[in-house]
Amino acid sequence: MRLLLASFAIALYLLFSLIWPMNMRLRSKLFLGALLFTVSLKYIFYEVAGGSFFRPDLPVPVLLAAEALYASLVVLFFLALIKDCVALLCWLFRRVGIKRHLPFSPEVRTSFLVLLALLSGVWGSAQAVRVPEIRTVEVTIPELPAELEGFTLAQLTDIHIGPLLKKEWLSAVVKKTNDIKADVILLTGDYIDGLPSELAEELRPLADLQAKHGVFGVNGNHEYYYDAKGWQPVFRSLGVDMLNNEHRVLPGGLVLGGVTDRNAPRFGQPAPDVNTTFAGAPGGPRILLSHQPQYGESIPAKGVDLQLSGHTHGGLLFFLKPLIAYYNKGFVSGLYLTEHRGLLYVSPGTGLWSGFSCRIGVPSEITRIVLKRAR
Repeated sequence: MRLLLASFAIALYLLFSLIWPMNMRLRSKLFLGALLFTVSLKYIFYEVAGGSFFRPDLPVPVLLAAEALYASLVVLFFLALIKDCVALLCWLFRRVGIKRHLPFSPEVRTSFLVLLALLSGVWGSAQAVRVPEIRTVEVTIPELPAELEGFTLAQLTDIHIGPLLKKEWLSAVVKKTNDIKADVILLTGDYIDGLPSELAEELRPLADLQAKHGVFGVNGNHEYYYDAKGWQPVFRSLGVDMLNNEHRVLPGGLVLGGVTDRNAPRFGQPAPDVNTTFAGAPGGPRILLSHQPQYGESIPAKGVDLQLSGHTHGGLLFFLKPLIAYYNKGFVSGLYLTEHRGLLYVSPGTGLWSGFSCRIGVPSEITRIVLKRAR
Protein backbone atom coordinates (compact mmCIF):
# COMPACT_ATOMS: atom_id res chain seq x y z
CA MET A 1 0.00 0.00 0.00
CA ARG A 2 2.83 2.40 0.84
CA LEU A 3 4.46 1.79 -2.54
CA LEU A 4 1.15 2.35 -4.28
CA LEU A 5 0.55 5.64 -2.45
CA ALA A 6 4.09 6.79 -3.18
CA SER A 7 3.61 5.94 -6.86
CA PHE A 8 0.38 7.95 -6.98
CA ALA A 9 2.10 10.89 -5.29
CA ILE A 10 4.91 10.78 -7.86
CA ALA A 11 2.44 10.77 -10.76
CA LEU A 12 0.49 13.65 -9.24
CA TYR A 13 3.64 15.71 -8.76
CA LEU A 14 4.71 15.11 -12.37
CA LEU A 15 1.27 16.11 -13.60
CA PHE A 16 1.50 19.55 -12.01
CA SER A 17 5.25 20.03 -12.47
CA LEU A 18 5.67 19.01 -16.10
CA ILE A 19 2.35 18.58 -17.88
CA TRP A 20 0.12 21.31 -16.51
CA PRO A 21 2.46 24.23 -17.47
CA MET A 22 2.59 23.12 -21.12
CA ASN A 23 0.71 25.10 -23.74
CA MET A 24 -1.77 22.50 -24.97
CA ARG A 25 -5.44 21.64 -24.74
CA LEU A 26 -6.89 20.40 -21.48
CA ARG A 27 -7.82 17.13 -23.18
CA SER A 28 -4.17 16.51 -24.11
CA LYS A 29 -3.00 17.32 -20.59
CA LEU A 30 -5.51 14.90 -19.11
CA PHE A 31 -4.43 12.20 -21.58
CA LEU A 32 -0.75 12.59 -20.63
CA GLY A 33 -1.70 12.64 -16.97
CA ALA A 34 -3.62 9.39 -17.44
CA LEU A 35 -0.50 7.82 -18.95
CA LEU A 36 1.48 8.81 -15.87
CA PHE A 37 -1.07 7.32 -13.51
CA THR A 38 -1.27 4.14 -15.62
CA VAL A 39 2.48 3.60 -15.25
CA SER A 40 2.22 4.30 -11.52
CA LEU A 41 -0.25 1.40 -11.22
CA LYS A 42 2.48 -1.18 -11.90
CA TYR A 43 2.02 -2.95 -8.58
CA ILE A 44 -1.76 -3.16 -9.07
CA PHE A 45 -1.10 -4.55 -12.55
CA TYR A 46 1.12 -7.22 -11.01
CA GLU A 47 -1.59 -8.16 -8.51
CA VAL A 48 -4.37 -8.31 -11.10
CA ALA A 49 -2.61 -9.66 -14.19
CA GLY A 50 0.32 -11.44 -12.57
CA GLY A 51 -1.39 -12.71 -9.45
CA SER A 52 1.25 -11.56 -6.98
CA PHE A 53 2.88 -8.32 -5.90
CA PHE A 54 6.10 -10.11 -4.88
CA ARG A 55 6.19 -12.65 -7.69
CA PRO A 56 4.19 -11.62 -10.76
CA ASP A 57 3.54 -14.51 -13.13
CA LEU A 58 4.02 -12.69 -16.42
CA PRO A 59 6.20 -13.19 -19.52
CA VAL A 60 9.71 -11.81 -19.11
CA PRO A 61 9.35 -9.20 -21.92
CA VAL A 62 6.18 -7.85 -20.27
CA LEU A 63 7.90 -7.67 -16.89
CA LEU A 64 10.94 -5.90 -18.32
CA ALA A 65 8.74 -3.37 -20.11
CA ALA A 66 6.76 -2.66 -16.93
CA GLU A 67 9.95 -2.34 -14.90
CA ALA A 68 11.58 0.00 -17.42
CA LEU A 69 8.51 2.26 -17.58
CA TYR A 70 8.16 2.40 -13.80
CA ALA A 71 11.86 3.11 -13.37
CA SER A 72 11.49 5.92 -15.91
CA LEU A 73 8.67 7.36 -13.80
CA VAL A 74 10.89 7.40 -10.71
CA VAL A 75 13.81 8.96 -12.59
CA LEU A 76 11.48 11.56 -14.12
CA PHE A 77 10.26 12.50 -10.64
CA PHE A 78 13.79 13.29 -9.49
CA LEU A 79 14.55 15.20 -12.70
CA ALA A 80 11.39 17.26 -12.20
CA LEU A 81 12.38 17.87 -8.61
CA ILE A 82 15.76 19.24 -9.73
CA LYS A 83 14.03 21.39 -12.34
CA ASP A 84 11.68 22.85 -9.75
CA CYS A 85 14.53 23.58 -7.33
CA VAL A 86 16.31 25.50 -10.08
CA ALA A 87 13.07 27.33 -10.89
CA LEU A 88 12.75 28.31 -7.24
CA LEU A 89 16.30 29.70 -7.25
CA CYS A 90 15.52 31.69 -10.40
CA TRP A 91 12.45 33.12 -8.68
CA LEU A 92 14.50 34.12 -5.63
CA PHE A 93 17.06 35.81 -7.88
CA ARG A 94 14.29 37.78 -9.58
CA ARG A 95 13.02 38.90 -6.15
CA VAL A 96 16.34 40.66 -5.54
CA GLY A 97 16.49 42.16 -9.00
CA ILE A 98 18.62 39.58 -10.83
CA LYS A 99 16.93 38.30 -13.97
CA ARG A 100 17.14 34.53 -14.18
CA HIS A 101 14.76 32.16 -15.99
CA LEU A 102 14.69 28.49 -16.88
CA PRO A 103 15.88 27.91 -20.44
CA PHE A 104 13.53 26.80 -23.20
CA SER A 105 9.76 26.49 -23.15
CA PRO A 106 7.84 24.12 -20.83
CA GLU A 107 7.12 21.88 -23.82
CA VAL A 108 10.80 21.55 -24.78
CA ARG A 109 11.91 21.07 -21.16
CA THR A 110 9.32 18.37 -20.52
CA SER A 111 10.09 16.53 -23.76
CA PHE A 112 13.81 16.50 -22.94
CA LEU A 113 13.29 15.28 -19.37
CA VAL A 114 10.86 12.54 -20.47
CA LEU A 115 13.31 11.31 -23.12
CA LEU A 116 16.17 11.31 -20.62
CA ALA A 117 14.04 9.42 -18.07
CA LEU A 118 12.95 6.80 -20.63
CA LEU A 119 16.53 6.17 -21.76
CA SER A 120 17.63 5.89 -18.13
CA GLY A 121 14.81 3.49 -17.27
CA VAL A 122 15.52 1.19 -20.21
CA TRP A 123 19.27 1.22 -19.59
CA GLY A 124 18.83 0.68 -15.85
CA SER A 125 16.51 -2.30 -16.33
CA ALA A 126 19.00 -3.86 -18.75
CA GLN A 127 21.74 -3.39 -16.14
CA ALA A 128 19.58 -5.08 -13.52
CA VAL A 129 19.36 -8.39 -15.38
CA ARG A 130 22.89 -8.61 -16.78
CA VAL A 131 25.42 -11.15 -15.53
CA PRO A 132 27.49 -9.13 -13.05
CA GLU A 133 31.22 -8.55 -13.10
CA ILE A 134 33.62 -9.70 -10.37
CA ARG A 135 34.59 -7.06 -7.82
CA THR A 136 37.67 -7.65 -5.65
CA VAL A 137 37.73 -6.31 -2.09
CA GLU A 138 40.79 -6.68 0.14
CA VAL A 139 40.00 -6.93 3.85
CA THR A 140 42.65 -6.50 6.52
CA ILE A 141 42.02 -8.47 9.72
CA PRO A 142 44.20 -7.92 12.80
CA GLU A 143 45.96 -11.04 14.09
CA LEU A 144 45.00 -13.04 11.02
CA PRO A 145 47.02 -16.31 11.11
CA ALA A 146 49.80 -16.43 8.54
CA GLU A 147 48.25 -19.45 6.81
CA LEU A 148 45.11 -17.40 6.10
CA GLU A 149 46.99 -14.63 4.29
CA GLY A 150 45.34 -14.38 0.86
CA PHE A 151 42.43 -16.64 1.84
CA THR A 152 39.75 -15.92 -0.75
CA LEU A 153 35.99 -15.72 -0.25
CA ALA A 154 33.40 -15.42 -3.01
CA GLN A 155 30.09 -13.82 -2.01
CA LEU A 156 26.82 -14.12 -3.89
CA THR A 157 23.69 -12.48 -2.53
CA ASP A 158 20.18 -11.46 -3.53
CA ILE A 159 20.08 -13.72 -6.57
CA HIS A 160 16.27 -13.66 -6.63
CA ILE A 161 15.69 -16.49 -9.09
CA GLY A 162 12.06 -16.22 -10.15
CA PRO A 163 10.05 -14.20 -12.64
CA LEU A 164 12.97 -12.41 -14.34
CA LEU A 165 16.20 -14.25 -13.55
CA LYS A 166 16.24 -17.89 -14.62
CA LYS A 167 18.45 -20.98 -14.70
CA GLU A 168 20.46 -19.76 -17.71
CA TRP A 169 21.42 -16.53 -15.95
CA LEU A 170 22.36 -18.43 -12.79
CA SER A 171 24.54 -20.84 -14.79
CA ALA A 172 26.52 -17.89 -16.14
CA VAL A 173 26.88 -16.48 -12.61
CA VAL A 174 28.10 -19.84 -11.29
CA LYS A 175 30.68 -20.12 -14.08
CA LYS A 176 32.08 -16.66 -13.30
CA THR A 177 32.13 -17.43 -9.58
CA ASN A 178 34.06 -20.65 -10.15
CA ASP A 179 36.63 -18.69 -12.16
CA ILE A 180 37.57 -16.95 -8.88
CA LYS A 181 38.83 -20.30 -7.55
CA ALA A 182 37.78 -19.23 -4.07
CA ASP A 183 38.71 -21.06 -0.89
CA VAL A 184 35.08 -20.79 0.20
CA ILE A 185 31.85 -19.55 -1.41
CA LEU A 186 29.37 -17.71 0.78
CA LEU A 187 25.69 -17.09 -0.07
CA THR A 188 24.00 -14.39 1.98
CA GLY A 189 20.32 -14.92 1.28
CA ASP A 190 17.38 -14.10 -0.98
CA TYR A 191 18.05 -16.82 -3.52
CA ILE A 192 14.48 -17.18 -4.74
CA ASP A 193 11.08 -15.62 -5.29
CA GLY A 194 8.89 -18.68 -5.24
CA LEU A 195 8.17 -22.03 -3.60
CA PRO A 196 10.41 -25.12 -3.81
CA SER A 197 7.87 -26.89 -6.01
CA GLU A 198 8.05 -24.01 -8.49
CA LEU A 199 11.74 -23.09 -8.54
CA ALA A 200 13.88 -25.97 -7.28
CA GLU A 201 14.90 -26.91 -10.83
CA GLU A 202 15.74 -23.27 -11.70
CA LEU A 203 18.22 -23.26 -8.80
CA ARG A 204 19.97 -26.43 -10.00
CA PRO A 205 23.12 -24.60 -11.27
CA LEU A 206 24.08 -23.86 -7.65
CA ALA A 207 25.16 -27.50 -7.43
CA ASP A 208 28.02 -26.64 -9.81
CA LEU A 209 29.61 -24.13 -7.43
CA GLN A 210 33.16 -25.18 -6.60
CA ALA A 211 35.31 -24.02 -3.69
CA LYS A 212 38.23 -25.63 -1.87
CA HIS A 213 36.53 -25.63 1.53
CA GLY A 214 32.86 -25.67 0.59
CA VAL A 215 29.78 -23.57 -0.06
CA PHE A 216 27.88 -22.03 2.87
CA GLY A 217 24.73 -19.95 3.09
CA VAL A 218 22.11 -18.26 5.25
CA ASN A 219 18.45 -17.53 4.64
CA GLY A 220 17.22 -14.10 3.61
CA ASN A 221 13.80 -12.62 4.21
CA HIS A 222 12.49 -13.95 0.89
CA GLU A 223 13.28 -17.54 1.87
CA TYR A 224 10.92 -17.10 4.81
CA TYR A 225 8.23 -15.62 2.55
CA TYR A 226 8.42 -18.80 0.43
CA ASP A 227 8.65 -21.70 2.90
CA ALA A 228 12.17 -21.56 4.35
CA LYS A 229 11.72 -25.01 5.92
CA GLY A 230 10.87 -26.49 2.55
CA TRP A 231 13.89 -24.88 0.92
CA GLN A 232 16.45 -26.25 3.41
CA PRO A 233 16.62 -29.81 1.98
CA VAL A 234 16.77 -28.33 -1.54
CA PHE A 235 19.77 -26.19 -0.61
CA ARG A 236 21.46 -29.15 1.06
CA SER A 237 20.91 -31.27 -2.06
CA LEU A 238 22.67 -28.53 -4.04
CA GLY A 239 25.72 -28.73 -1.78
CA VAL A 240 25.02 -25.59 0.24
CA ASP A 241 25.69 -25.91 3.98
CA MET A 242 22.99 -23.67 5.49
CA LEU A 243 23.90 -21.98 8.78
CA ASN A 244 20.89 -21.24 10.99
CA ASN A 245 22.46 -19.69 14.10
CA GLU A 246 25.35 -22.15 13.65
CA HIS A 247 29.07 -22.04 12.96
CA ARG A 248 31.70 -24.09 11.18
CA VAL A 249 35.47 -24.12 11.78
CA LEU A 250 37.49 -23.87 8.56
CA PRO A 251 41.18 -24.63 8.01
CA GLY A 252 43.53 -22.15 9.63
CA GLY A 253 41.16 -21.68 12.56
CA LEU A 254 38.76 -19.43 10.64
CA VAL A 255 35.34 -19.55 12.32
CA LEU A 256 32.40 -19.04 9.97
CA GLY A 257 28.99 -18.34 11.49
CA GLY A 258 25.59 -17.67 10.01
CA VAL A 259 22.38 -16.30 11.51
CA THR A 260 18.73 -16.52 10.55
CA ASP A 261 16.95 -13.47 9.16
CA ARG A 262 15.17 -10.92 11.34
CA ASN A 263 11.87 -12.02 9.71
CA ALA A 264 12.27 -15.61 10.91
CA PRO A 265 10.13 -15.23 14.09
CA ARG A 266 7.14 -14.21 11.95
CA PHE A 267 7.24 -17.71 10.50
CA GLY A 268 7.84 -19.61 13.73
CA GLN A 269 11.62 -19.80 13.31
CA PRO A 270 14.35 -18.63 15.74
CA ALA A 271 15.44 -15.00 15.58
CA PRO A 272 19.06 -14.16 14.70
CA ASP A 273 21.27 -14.97 17.69
CA VAL A 274 24.99 -14.30 17.43
CA ASN A 275 25.72 -15.79 20.87
CA THR A 276 24.09 -19.08 19.91
CA THR A 277 25.82 -19.00 16.55
CA PHE A 278 29.33 -18.89 18.02
CA ALA A 279 28.65 -20.90 21.20
CA GLY A 280 31.51 -23.32 21.74
CA ALA A 281 33.57 -21.88 18.87
CA PRO A 282 37.34 -21.80 19.29
CA GLY A 283 39.33 -18.59 19.33
CA GLY A 284 40.37 -17.20 15.98
CA PRO A 285 39.13 -14.82 13.33
CA ARG A 286 35.36 -14.82 12.98
CA ILE A 287 33.24 -14.19 9.90
CA LEU A 288 29.48 -13.75 10.25
CA LEU A 289 26.93 -14.20 7.47
CA SER A 290 23.79 -12.13 8.01
CA HIS A 291 21.44 -11.35 5.15
CA GLN A 292 20.49 -7.95 6.56
CA PRO A 293 23.35 -5.71 7.68
CA GLN A 294 21.71 -4.70 10.95
CA TYR A 295 19.38 -6.21 13.51
CA GLY A 296 18.69 -4.38 16.77
CA GLU A 297 21.82 -3.90 18.85
CA SER A 298 23.30 -7.35 18.17
CA ILE A 299 24.18 -7.10 14.47
CA PRO A 300 26.81 -5.96 13.51
CA ALA A 301 28.12 -8.09 16.36
CA LYS A 302 30.83 -7.55 18.91
CA GLY A 303 33.80 -9.89 18.48
CA VAL A 304 33.16 -10.50 14.76
CA ASP A 305 36.08 -9.57 12.52
CA LEU A 306 34.09 -9.46 9.29
CA GLN A 307 30.36 -9.56 8.59
CA LEU A 308 29.03 -10.18 5.08
CA SER A 309 25.53 -8.99 4.19
CA GLY A 310 23.29 -8.01 1.29
CA HIS A 311 19.58 -7.11 1.28
CA THR A 312 19.92 -3.40 0.41
CA HIS A 313 20.66 -3.92 -3.30
CA GLY A 314 23.07 -1.02 -2.88
CA GLY A 315 20.19 1.45 -2.99
CA LEU A 316 19.21 0.47 -6.57
CA LEU A 317 19.56 4.00 -7.96
CA PHE A 318 22.48 6.16 -6.89
CA PHE A 319 20.21 8.97 -5.76
CA LEU A 320 18.21 6.59 -3.54
CA LYS A 321 21.28 5.52 -1.54
CA PRO A 322 20.70 8.00 1.33
CA LEU A 323 17.10 6.81 1.71
CA ILE A 324 18.02 3.10 1.74
CA ALA A 325 20.89 3.82 4.14
CA TYR A 326 18.48 5.58 6.51
CA TYR A 327 16.45 2.38 6.90
CA ASN A 328 19.58 0.26 7.43
CA LYS A 329 21.45 2.24 10.10
CA GLY A 330 23.59 3.92 7.47
CA PHE A 331 24.68 0.69 5.77
CA VAL A 332 23.88 0.46 2.07
CA SER A 333 26.91 -0.84 0.11
CA GLY A 334 30.64 -1.21 0.50
CA LEU A 335 33.02 -1.77 3.41
CA TYR A 336 32.27 -0.24 6.83
CA LEU A 337 34.05 -0.12 10.19
CA THR A 338 31.44 -1.00 12.81
CA GLU A 339 31.06 0.47 16.30
CA HIS A 340 32.66 -2.71 17.67
CA ARG A 341 35.75 -2.12 15.48
CA GLY A 342 34.88 -5.03 13.22
CA LEU A 343 34.35 -4.80 9.48
CA LEU A 344 31.08 -5.08 7.57
CA TYR A 345 30.84 -5.58 3.83
CA VAL A 346 27.42 -4.96 2.29
CA SER A 347 27.15 -6.26 -1.25
CA PRO A 348 24.91 -4.34 -3.68
CA GLY A 349 23.64 -7.73 -4.79
CA THR A 350 24.26 -10.25 -7.55
CA GLY A 351 20.75 -10.25 -9.01
CA LEU A 352 17.68 -8.13 -8.42
CA TRP A 353 14.11 -8.52 -7.21
CA SER A 354 11.50 -8.23 -9.96
CA GLY A 355 9.50 -5.74 -7.88
CA PHE A 356 11.94 -2.98 -8.83
CA SER A 357 14.41 -4.15 -11.45
CA CYS A 358 16.53 -1.15 -12.26
CA ARG A 359 20.12 -0.23 -11.48
CA ILE A 360 21.56 3.19 -12.22
CA GLY A 361 25.01 3.91 -10.86
CA VAL A 362 24.80 0.83 -8.59
CA PRO A 363 26.12 -2.17 -10.55
CA SER A 364 25.49 -5.72 -9.39
CA GLU A 365 28.53 -7.81 -8.50
CA ILE A 366 30.06 -11.16 -7.74
CA THR A 367 32.29 -10.27 -4.80
CA ARG A 368 35.80 -11.65 -4.41
CA ILE A 369 37.06 -10.94 -0.89
CA VAL A 370 40.75 -11.47 -0.09
CA LEU A 371 41.83 -11.64 3.56
CA LYS A 372 45.03 -9.77 4.46
CA ARG A 373 47.10 -9.58 7.63
CA ALA A 374 47.61 -6.23 9.34
CA ARG A 375 51.16 -4.93 8.73
